[in-house]
Amino acid sequence: MKTTKNLWLGAVAVAVLMWASACGKNAPTAPSDNPSGRSEVSVTAPAETIGTMAVSPVVTLQPDLTADPASITVPEWTAVLFVNNSGRYVTVHSYNCSEFSLLRMASGYSRSTEYFTPAGKTCDYFVWDINWSRKIFVGRVVVQ
Repeated sequence: MKTTKNLWLGAVAVAVLMWASACGKNAPTAPSDNPSGRSEVSVTAPAETIGTMAVSPVVTLQPDLTADPASITVPEWTAVLFVNNSGRYVTVHSYNCSEFSLLRMASGYSRSTEYFTPAGKTCDYFVWDINWSRKIFVGRVVVQ
C-alpha cells in the first residue's frame, strides 16, 4: 500500500514538473553576481523603459535559500520579476497579497508577479521547503 502511494505521489510530482516546464512563459535567466550582499532595493519612479520594454525590479532566489533582495519597495502598478537560481522548483506563496498567486517556476527560469496595487500595502512572501517544515526565500514587497 505504501509503495503504491509513493508511486502515485511520484507520478503526480513528475506531471506537475512537466506542466510547469511546458507552461513557463519566460526564458531562463543567468545567475547574477552580487558581491555587495544587498538586502533592500527601493524603486522611487515607475519602472524604467528601454524603447517600449519596461524593466521590472528583480528578486533572485539564491541557492542558499534566501531572496536577494529580501525587501523591495515599488511604486503602485509595478510587477516584480522573480529569478529562480535556487536549483529547485518553487511556488511563491503570500497570505496577504494575491499578486503572487501564479508564481511557480523551475530552477533557471524567471517569472513576473501580477501588478501591485493599491499603494500603501505590504506584501509578505515565502516558499515552503521541500517537506513543508519551514519557510524559505522569505521576503517583502512594499507598495508606495
